[in-house]
Amino acid sequence: MASALVQDSLWDRHARDWTCLQETRHRPLRRALLGALGPLDGVRLLDVGCGVGLLLREAAERGAWVAGVDTAEELLEVARWALPDADLRVGTPVALPYDNGRFDVVTACNTLRYAADHGAARAELVRVVRPGGRVATGDWADPVGSLSRDFLDRLAPEPPAGDGAAGLVRIDGSELDFPVTYPDLATAWSAMAARGWVARVIDIAGKEAVYEIFLDVFAPAVRLDGTIRDHNVFRYEVTEKPV
Repeated sequence: MASALVQDSLWDRHARDWTCLQETRHRPLRRALLGALGPLDGVRLLDVGCGVGLLLREAAERGAWVAGVDTAEELLEVARWALPDADLRVGTPVALPYDNGRFDVVTACNTLRYAADHGAARAELVRVVRPGGRVATGDWADPVGSLSRDFLDRLAPEPPAGDGAAGLVRIDGSELDFPVTYPDLATAWSAMAARGWVARVIDIAGKEAVYEIFLDVFAPAVRLDGTIRDHNVFRYEVTEKPV
């Protein structure tokens, strides 16, 4: 999903790992979110935190005119190669580089919790969507009992995703069970270290200390064939801006 746009460019340093290890697996989540948005033929759609444009590509295949914003220039270069006609720009979630009411639909997945100001970021989503347009947000719920949740809780409380923007009307939403299987400990560590919040803790506490906590959580979960299964839940919501 959309994932590289975060405060202080944390994702910039790990964007390639996240895209290779996580985003490429998330097609069922993108399909669920786009399906909840309904027909997209001729729709002007902006994805905030678009990464290499995986969601944008699928939206374009459904007939949407697409645009994307991200802080990671290297990922935007890939997106521009795949979507030469898309309007792709470098920007932040609290200051989107687009005019008021420019889009029919705005999407933001796994993005808002890392914004410096959740309220300001959500207000920006509302600002750039037209009256009667839709705002779709999604994030990992990291349920109790998941390895990711245990690991993050031992590091430090991760910032919450935040509540829906005031004034929007909820029209759809759901949760999807989405277990992730890693082939080995090394891959699981790369995937965890690529998360923006983990990168921030590594900056403060050091890589070795964070890795020891990772081993405490993930090593006991290694199965006989060396793989690791982590239970995750993806939660999304579609809202409408009043006319």
